[in-house]
Order: sequence, then structure tokens, then C-alpha cells
Amino acid sequence: MVTTRRFAAFAASLALLAAPAAFAQQAVDDSGPIDLKRIDPEANLVEELVVNARLPGPAWWKVSDADSTVYVMAVPGFTPKGLDFDTSVIERRLDGANRLILAPEPKVSVVRIVSLVMTGRRYFLSEAPMRQTLPPALRERLEARLKLAGEKPESMDDIKPAFAGFLVANMRQGGSVTLSGGSVAERIEKIARSGDLKKRPKVQALDGYDVIDALKSVGSLPKAQQEFCLEAGLREAEAGGPGYEAIAQRWAAGDVVQLAASDRGYQACLASAPGVAAEIRGTIDRSTRAIEAALKAPGKSVALVNFRPLLAQDGVLDRLKAKGLKITTPGEVQP
Repeated sequence: MVTTRRFAAFAASLALLAAPAAFAQQAVDDSGPIDLKRIDPEANLVEELVVNARLPGPAWWKVSDADSTVYVMAVPGFTPKGLDFDTSVIERRLDGANRLILAPEPKVSVVRIVSLVMTGRRYFLSEAPMRQTLPPALRERLEARLKLAGEKPESMDDIKPAFAGFLVANMRQGGSVTLSGGSVAERIEKIARSGDLKKRPKVQALDGYDVIDALKSVGSLPKAQQEFCLEAGLREAEAGGPGYEAIAQRWAAGDVVQLAASDRGYQACLASAPGVAAEIRGTIDRSTRAIEAALKAPGKSVALVNFRPLLAQDGVLDRLKAKGLKITTPGEVQP
């Protein structure tokens, strides 16, 4: 049966995978199929903002008023360790910048995660054997994936479909679940604090959200969304796994169009959980306010914002544009 180790892997990995979002929340029940455009805060992007980069390295957007500019980089929520990307534009824009605004990071308490895993059984465990609750086609796909991983068909019967979706998406041969990566934001922060810059920016860290509340939200999803999460994880696994390396390479090359078109797999499950959206909505508010505040000081600043929330309808750039600020895309000239 599924072990506490696997639950802990899910909890820790959610902190890496969860992507901030800002969108109207809508309740979901089991009356019909899942409509992502209604419940997924990242499903709808602003088309005119989805433009590939002209400059080397990752893509930049620019927010400006009469006498100040904030250069905004869209950053991925998760990247493989050791990812190589061109930092020349980053270094130039950080040098002499007033501040570097970091993307909000999830708050992770190991003690609280372990406590939830040990005592929050109602969030994780299925009341009936999970496979017996699934539609036949979904059950068949799950059993096929478990067989490929060398697991018994009943190995996940004690957990809810939403968590099974995460496990199958990230499962390796023999049933192990491991997920390790690096942080683009940490590397950029190191550049900002290094002695190589003539004038270093002030680093501003924004508050994130609580991973425990996000976990509870996923575990409390109704049946239709539970099955949607399992299908999303299976689809990701059937495509060869999460594909973080390919996504990271597209990001590093400034390939915004392909990034926007990528199948998000299990991340769509996370974004569709109402509690996750509620937790993250505040982080988008803080990113927007931080950029507005930076524009009050003459000169330039740099901000990091997660990819889809930056470009989403009612996302960061959409909100700033609505306030009358000028938005320059990566395809336009950005001195």
C-alpha cells in the first residue's frame, strides 16, 4: 500500500509545482464534466502577450510609465538542477536597478507536513478501494501504468484519485517517487547580490502561501475533480513523464509560444483546486502592487513572476495594463 514516504513526497513537491494564479473562483460539483476555462485560473492567457523573445535568453516584458520601468521576467515554477541559460540580459538589467522583486514562494513547514501526513487521513485516504470508484476506462489506464512501474494493481487503492494522479505522473520503475530541481530565482538573486554589479539592487521577497492549506484543498476536491486529477497525472505519465527538462529549455530559449501551448498535466489539477486558487490569489495581488510601487521611483527595477500567472487573463500584466501602464512584449524593442 502507499507509504507515508510517498505522501511526504507529494507534500514537498507541491511546493515546487504549484504555480501562482489569480482568477475568479467557481465551485465545482459532480453534475457534469470539468470545464477548465471556468475553474482553472491559468487556462486562459492574453493572446497578445504570448510572444517569443528577440533578445538572447529567457523572455522579458516591460512595464513603464513616464519616468520609470520595471523589467519583468516570467520564471518557471520548477526547473532541473544545473539548468544553463544566458544571463547577459539579466546582468545588464540588474546592474543599477532600484530593486529586484522575487516571485512569491510557497511556505513549507516540514513539521506541519509530517503532522498532516500522520493525522490528516481524511484528506488523503479513500473510504472505498479507489479503483472500485473509477470509471472502467480510467481504472484500466491506472492499472496499466502501475504494471509498467512494477506495482501491484491494488497498490494505490487506499488513497484518493487526486493524490494517485500525482504519484503516477512522477513514479519511476519500482514505484519510487522522487522530484528534485533547482531554482531560477535563487540563481538570479545570487547575481543581484554579487560584487560583479557596479550598483546592486535591493532584493524584495514577497510572502507566499501555505502548502498545508493547498494540500487540504486537493484532498477535499469532489469526485469529478478527483478523477480529473488522476487523468491529468496519467496523461502526463503516458507522455513520458512531467517533461520538466524540455519545458525548462523552452523557457531558457525564450520560446513563449511553445511554453504557453505545453500540456500542463498535473499542474492543471493543482490550479483547478478552489483552495489553491484562493491561497495564491493574494500572491498575485502582492506581485502587482510591488511592481506598481517600484514604478513610483524614477529609474528601473526587475521583477520575477511565474509564467502563466504573468500572462493570464486577470493576471499581473493584464491588471497593470488595465491601470493604464504601458506593456512592452518580448517581441518588441526593449532597451
